Amino acid sequence: MEHQEVDYGTGQKTLGIYIVGLIICVILTLVAFWTVMSGRFAKWEMFTIIYLAAIIQFITQLICFLRLNTQTEQGRHNVMSLIFTGVILISIVAGSLWIMWNLDYNMQN
Repeated sequence: MEHQEVDYGTGQKTLGIYIVGLIICVILTLVAFWTVMSGRFAKWEMFTIIYLAAIIQFITQLICFLRLNTQTEQGRHNVMSLIFTGVILISIVAGSLWIMWNLDYNMQN
């Protein structure tokens, strides 16, 4: 009986990619922390820097730790599942905010 390797679409796992991801995430966390603690930025600048650091860190974690890629067929399915989940999540959040805003507007009149 032959043992077949199951393809989860994660590619080759190496210690190096985990170390690179860890270093990037630590740097981005320190950037966000320094932004708040330094007091050198306006409120909107702080929010912009923190949100950009969070988005970059999210993408880094997807690539380095969850090993999300499009190198194999299963990897492409994983990416499409992530995109579909994001679309559904955005639709639910945007729809909920629209309904709440509409209810608030109509209750005021």
